[in-house]
Amino acid sequence: MSLSATRKLKQARERLQQGDAAGAAHLCEQILERSPDDAEALCLRGIIHLMTGAPQQSVPVLRRAVGILPEYGLALEHLGLALLLLGDAAAAEMPLQTATALPGAPASTHMRLGLSLLYQGQEHGAVIALRRAVSLTPDDTDCQLNLGQALARTGDTAAARDAFEKAMRLDPSRTDAMFNLGVIEMEQGNPQAAEKWFTRVLAKDPRHADACVNLGVINQEQQRLDTAIDFFQRALKLDPALTAARSNLARTLMLQGRLELAREQFLAALAADPELIEALEGAAVVCRRLGRLKECIVHLRRIIALGKDSSVIRASLADALLQSGEIAEAETAAMRANELDADAITPYSVLALVHIIRKNPGRAIDVLETGFRRTGAGGLLGMLTHQLQRTCDWVRWRDAWRDMAARLDHDADLGSPFWLLTAPTTAEQQLDYTRRWALAQFGAGTAAPHDTPAPRAGDRLRVGYLSSDLHDHATAHLFAGVLEHHDRSRFEIFAYSYGPEDGSALRDHIKEAVEHFVDVAWDPDDVVVRRIRDDALDILVDLKGYTLGARTAILARRPCGVQVNWLGYPGTMGAAFVDHMIADRFIIPPGRESAYSEQLLHLDPSWQCNDRSRPVIPPLTRSEYGLPEDAFVFCCFNQAVKITPEVFDCWMDLLHAAPHAVLWLAEDNALATQHLLAVAGARGITPDRVIFAPRLALPQHLARYQAADLALDTYPYTSHTTASDALWLGCPLVALCGDTFPSRVSGSILTACGLPELITYSLPEYQALATRFATDPEFSANLRARWASLREDAPLFDAARTTRNLEALYLGLVSGTD
Repeated sequence: MSLSATRKLKQARERLQQGDAAGAAHLCEQILERSPDDAEALCLRGIIHLMTGAPQQSVPVLRRAVGILPEYGLALEHLGLALLLLGDAAAAEMPLQTATALPGAPASTHMRLGLSLLYQGQEHGAVIALRRAVSLTPDDTDCQLNLGQALARTGDTAAARDAFEKAMRLDPSRTDAMFNLGVIEMEQGNPQAAEKWFTRVLAKDPRHADACVNLGVINQEQQRLDTAIDFFQRALKLDPALTAARSNLARTLMLQGRLELAREQFLAALAADPELIEALEGAAVVCRRLGRLKECIVHLRRIIALGKDSSVIRASLADALLQSGEIAEAETAAMRANELDADAITPYSVLALVHIIRKNPGRAIDVLETGFRRTGAGGLLGMLTHQLQRTCDWVRWRDAWRDMAARLDHDADLGSPFWLLTAPTTAEQQLDYTRRWALAQFGAGTAAPHDTPAPRAGDRLRVGYLSSDLHDHATAHLFAGVLEHHDRSRFEIFAYSYGPEDGSALRDHIKEAVEHFVDVAWDPDDVVVRRIRDDALDILVDLKGYTLGARTAILARRPCGVQVNWLGYPGTMGAAFVDHMIADRFIIPPGRESAYSEQLLHLDPSWQCNDRSRPVIPPLTRSEYGLPEDAFVFCCFNQAVKITPEVFDCWMDLLHAAPHAVLWLAEDNALATQHLLAVAGARGITPDRVIFAPRLALPQHLARYQAADLALDTYPYTSHTTASDALWLGCPLVALCGDTFPSRVSGSILTACGLPELITYSLPEYQALATRFATDPEFSANLRARWASLREDAPLFDAARTTRNLEALYLGLVSGTD
C-alpha cells in the first residue's frame, strides 16, 4: 500500500470514529479506484456498510477482502456479523470459525461465533464459544448476556442465572439482563419473582413490549384477567405486529367468556402470522364454543397441514365433523386419533356416536366397552350404560350401572344428565349431578356486564321459544296449539328453530302461528345469541333441555334476562343461566321444590300442553296389525330405553295372570327386540305373545291405539306424549308414579284428565290394577266409557285454557308477581 493510501485509510478510520460515515466511504473509494484489491480498504468499506445499516451491500465487499487475505481476522469477523444480521447463521459460522482460530482473535469474534451456533440450535457449541469470549473479556456485559442465553437453552438454569446476574452487576441498567432473569423465574414456576423483574424492566424502559406480554401472561395465570388484558393491550400499542400479545389477549378474552372478541383477536393474530400454532389452536377452541363448527374445522385442518398432528387435534376435528354432520370424515379422524393415542377418550365417544347415528348400537357398545376398559373414563361409562339400557341388555347394564352409581355422587363427567332420568336415581341425585355437569360444561354461564341485553320499552310482551323440534316431532304436536292460541294483542311471539326444514304441514302451521319464525339451524351460536339479543325478548323459553340435539350453549351465553325451562326436558337443568322451570303441583308437590335449581312456576292442571288436533283415522283390523282378534291387548309404545327389567318382569306376570292377553311394544332397535324376546322366553312367554309394532307415520301410529285395550306405563321415566296419545285415542293408561320429575308426568296427565284412579305408586299396585283391566271386562268397559264421556272436555286437551294459564305465568314473571 502506498504512503498516500495508508494516510487516506487512517483518515477514513478517523472520519468513521467521528461519525462521518460518508466521508470515510469517500476516502475508501479513492483508495479502491487506484488499488481495487486493497484488502484493508475493502474491509473498512464493508464495515461502513454495516454501520450504515446495509449488511447486504457489505457481504460481497468483505468476501473480496477475505479472498485477497484469507486470514484477515477483521474482515472474517465482520463478514460473519453481516451474515448474522441477514439471518444466515449457517453461512456466518464458517468465516467466524476461521477468525476464532487465528492467533489473538478478540472476544467479539468468539461471541459472534457463539451467536451463529446458538441461532442454528447448536446450544452446547455456542456455550463453548461464549465461555471463551467471557474468559477473554470477563467484564463485557454482552458476552455475559449471550452466554446466559446459550446456557438457558441447554437447560442449565443455574449457570444461566449466574451469567445474567453478572451482567447486572457489570451494568445495573441493562433491561435485557433483567428481562432474562424474569424469564428464568417464569420457567421455574416463580411468578412473583418474575413479575418483579419485568416490572423493573418497564420502570427502566416503558416501551419494552415483551415485558408487557410476560406480565400479561403472569396475570393471566393468576386469574387477574382484567390486568392481563391491560398489559397485552399496552404491548400491542407499542408493537401492533406482536402476535404473542394478540394471541394471549385472545386467550384471556376467551377465559372471560368474551368469545366473539376472542375470536376477532385470534383471527388478527393469524392475519399477521398464518402459521402461529397457538393462535390456530385457540381459534379452533373458541369457534367450537361459539358453534362455528365449519370455521373450527378449517383451523384444525390447518394445524394438521402444518405438521402438528396429534391425537388431541384429530379428536377435536372428529368431534367438530360429527357435530357438522360429516359422519364419514368424523369416523376417519376419530380412528386416526385413536391410532395416535389409544388412551384418549374423545375418539371412542365420537366413534360410538357414529355407530349410534348409523343405527348400529351393537358396534357402539363394543367401542364404548373397549374405551372404558382402556381409559376408565366416566363419560364413556355413562354412554355405555345408556346404550345397554337402550338395547335392554340388562345383564351387562346392571354391571355398568353399579360402576356408574359408585361415581354418581362426586363425578361430573358421566355424560348427559338426561341419561339419569331413566335410571334408578332420586331427584336430589339428579340435581346434584346436573349442577356439577352443567358447571363443567358451561361454567357459570352468566353474561358479562357488557353483554347483558338492554331493556326494551313496548306494549306487548316479547316471548321467544328455542327448539330443534319445530317440525314433525312429538314436541311440536304438543306445542302447536299454544302457539296458535297466544293473544297477539298482548304477546309478540318468536320461534327460533335450529332443527331440520322437513317441509311438513306441521312446520308450515307453526310458521303461520307465530309472528317471527327464525330458522337458525345453520347459524353459529354467537350469531343466534346476537339475534336473540337484538330481538330484545322479555322471556326466552327453552324447549329442549339436555335432550339429543340441544344447543344449550346458546342459553349459557344469556341472550335474555329471563330464561325458562319447559316441556322438552322433564328435569332440572341445574344451571345458573336457567331461571325458572314450568311444572305443575302434581309433578313437583309442595315441599319438593329444593330438588330443582330453578324457581318453579306452576302450570296447572298439567305441565304438558296439548290440544285436540291429533289426527284420528280408523284403525286396521287386529289381524292386520299382527294381533290376535280375541286377545286382551296391553300396549306400550315408549322407547325401549324406558323399559326397565323390573317393569318388564311385571309385564310378564301380567301375561301369566291373563293367558288370553298379548303385549304390544314399539319396535325400537333389533338388539332390544332380541333381548326382550329372550327375557320373555326365559319367563315362559312364547314369542307370539310379545308383538312389535314397526315405525309408522303419526296418523297410522295413533290409529293403533284404537286396537289396544290398555296402555302400560314405564318407570322411572313414565309415558309423556305416548300417554296423551293413548288417552286422546280412547285407550286408558295405568300409570306408575315415583318421586322424580319424569316419574310423575303420566300421573300429571291422568290428573288433568280426571282419571286419578289410574295412578299407582308401587309395582304390586300397578300390576294389580292392570290385571284387573285384563280379567274384569266390566271394569274395563266402564272405565273406557267413563273416559269417553270426559275426553272432549278434559283440561289436558284444552289448548286455549293452557295458553291463558301460560300467559298469566309470563305476565307474572315480568311484573315480579310470579
